[in-house]
Amino acid sequence: MSRNLRLATFASLLFASASLVLLADTPKIRPSAETKPAVPLVFTKIAFASPRITLDGPYAASRILVTGISGGKDFDLSGQAKLTSTPPGIVKITDDGYIRPIRDGVTTLKGAYKGIEFKTLVQSIHVDHPVAPRFITDVEPVLARNSCNSGACHGAASGKGGFKLSLLGYDPDLDYLAIARNANGRRLTPTNPVASLIVRKPALQVVHKGGLRLRSDSADYRLIVDWIAAGSPGPTEKEARPVRLVVTPNVRTLPIGQTQRILVSAVMSDGKTRDVTNETIFTAGDETVATVSPDGEMKIVGPGEGTAIIRFQALVSVARLISPFNNPAALPPVKAKGTDSVSMIDYLVKSRLNSLGLPTSPICTDSDFLRRIYLDICGVLPTPTESRAFLADTGSDRRERLVDSLLARSEYVDFWTMKWGDLLRSNRKTLTDRGMIAFNEWIRESVAANKPWNEFAKEIILASGSGYETSPASYYRSSTSPQELAETTSQVFLGVRMQCAKCHNHPYEKWTQNQYYQLAAFFARVKRSNGPVAGEQVIGVASGGEVNHPKTSVVMTPCALDATPLPAEFKGDRREVLADWLTSKDNPYFSRILVNRVWRHFLGRGLVEPVDDLRGTNPATNQPLFDYLSNDFAKNGFDIKRLIRTIALTETYQRSAEPVKGNERDTRYFAHYPFKRLGAEQLMDAIAAVTGSPEKFPGYPNGTRAAQLPDSTVPSYFLELFGRPARNVTCECERQDEPNLGQVLHLMNNNGLNGRIAADGGLVNSLIKNKMANPALIEELYLSAYSRKPSPAELAIATKAFDKNKEPRKAAEDLLWALINSKEFVFNH
Repeated sequence: MSRNLRLATFASLLFASASLVLLADTPKIRPSAETKPAVPLVFTKIAFASPRITLDGPYAASRILVTGISGGKDFDLSGQAKLTSTPPGIVKITDDGYIRPIRDGVTTLKGAYKGIEFKTLVQSIHVDHPVAPRFITDVEPVLARNSCNSGACHGAASGKGGFKLSLLGYDPDLDYLAIARNANGRRLTPTNPVASLIVRKPALQVVHKGGLRLRSDSADYRLIVDWIAAGSPGPTEKEARPVRLVVTPNVRTLPIGQTQRILVSAVMSDGKTRDVTNETIFTAGDETVATVSPDGEMKIVGPGEGTAIIRFQALVSVARLISPFNNPAALPPVKAKGTDSVSMIDYLVKSRLNSLGLPTSPICTDSDFLRRIYLDICGVLPTPTESRAFLADTGSDRRERLVDSLLARSEYVDFWTMKWGDLLRSNRKTLTDRGMIAFNEWIRESVAANKPWNEFAKEIILASGSGYETSPASYYRSSTSPQELAETTSQVFLGVRMQCAKCHNHPYEKWTQNQYYQLAAFFARVKRSNGPVAGEQVIGVASGGEVNHPKTSVVMTPCALDATPLPAEFKGDRREVLADWLTSKDNPYFSRILVNRVWRHFLGRGLVEPVDDLRGTNPATNQPLFDYLSNDFAKNGFDIKRLIRTIALTETYQRSAEPVKGNERDTRYFAHYPFKRLGAEQLMDAIAAVTGSPEKFPGYPNGTRAAQLPDSTVPSYFLELFGRPARNVTCECERQDEPNLGQVLHLMNNNGLNGRIAADGGLVNSLIKNKMANPALIEELYLSAYSRKPSPAELAIATKAFDKNKEPRKAAEDLLWALINSKEFVFNH
């Protein structure tokens, strides 16, 4: 039979089972039925967010935030309450929801809504006799708020139109020089401030490619003009800097369609607090859940948890809005939490799901768990013999015993050696053949010994000697400069992407350019020399060597993130201090990134995504769970096998992949198990196993599995097509596990696959030689591919197809081809 006709021949078989129908259908995202409260809200209390408001200076503005409580829930009534001030004439209430000062004095801001009255005291100061605007405190926020120093405008690497500002104002001294001194000072006209280019261009009084940015009747325009009139004072050390942001509300639960204004206050270095909402930059974290306007009003548009990323000067924070998928009250209460780690994980996951109104799918079948856990722990399929033994096991602890047995197998070592090899970029192009083999062997020995992750990391950071002998030293061959080592180390072992802080302060995180080069300074004295063998590189520590700041040329003192700088008198290997800080139980980043990587591997999605981008503006989908897992991992000696075992034994991991009514739209909270396309090596090894025809890799013995390859440069079109990483970068995004049309067509039309299926030494041929009856042969093929027996309907369809075909071998080949080309085979579920 033509191979191209096989799909038609077995089409009815492929869609006979419920699981295949499920895998063929992608749940549609539907709007939530709960778009507004079912009954009119009755408010028991309404109040302003602040009991007292201070407006300091003529440019001050304070956001009006009114919160009403109904049924124990908070609602934003800011745009609905009627507002007045008594006595009048001290402040004005603007249409955009702010109060601004008119003159010095004290007034009472009164509000009324549905018969409930509330009030707060407002004091206006330094308006009648204002102080001159300050550059850092006043001018820089105006530039940021109006996008003048954004990456798309003058904050770009080379600026725009010959005018360059630091990105989002991270370098006030540079910005002041650019505005007041560069270009012969032509941007300012002290004798006639309104004629200054710095205000005329953004006000479109002259041609400006950036468009209208500054209205001539706005407070921002007036502030810049007054600053110029006051002599354009530059940055001073005496200016108070913002040290912390306070966001109100920090988190709120609302139905779809509701809005919420955000109020942002900055705690200054002089102890004062000021409302900076009007000077803050807001961006949405996930616009499928919540949008945010430029002035900080969020709106729920879909179910889940949405965030607003909030940035004021060098500080960042987030506000979170939660919108339940369904009515949380309709779900059964969460079971009391147990004391063991497995119970705690399930308790924290279920609590989160309940708060979102997400019911859980039931526990998966034994056959689904069997196939799932083999692939996730060892990267291989169980054999039919192993499947029959497990499916016949009636012991209540059979799943626990299976997990323990898999963790003791050599395939576990192979699979996780490959994973850490990806992370550490073990490849012969960079390390040479001998260096790559030595590094891979060291990783393998570490996995086999279940070396604690802190010891594993410390040995890498402190590695010295030859990469051919002391193989962790190969880490220093993949990254050659202090800057590259800082970036690689922070992303691999901390999940912190420092690359954005190389040229400027990180735009979405608290890390500064200074911190980038302080981290790089730990590697400034790493010395490389040639060994006696060709291509050999020896790593050592030099007595001198520094990292200088690229703009100031200042020698940077080594300092880990959020840590104490290295003392000036320190004379030893700087990396020892870094390694101790990095692997400390008190370092939250170190345990969190490993936990996040392992959780993503088993559950298809990290608690934070991207998995190696842990930052304050990228919150976890379940922060209590993330905190617990990280603390538990550190408390138990950074034991990776224990972490894997714990996750594998949870109900969360063992849930069915089939959604139930109410959780079909969940893609991030783990109400059901996700469908995961097999990785390139998993799929190749699975095809080799079910066809009985192993792949032959050039330069490696027959029978070598794809997961056993120490290097990602071994030629293989299949592995490349299905997303094997080149190991050129440390980002997990380098591995592509998303399915695409090219992969589907390759499996359907690949002559190599057809040859494997029909091979004389393959599975089908051996089954035919044993003269197995059709039902037994069909069962063996199903157990090989799916780790389960065929359903009665599947067995009936396959038997009928066999009876029609006069050549049992051809019928068996057609069936196996159809099974391999099904979604049930290509996906872990």
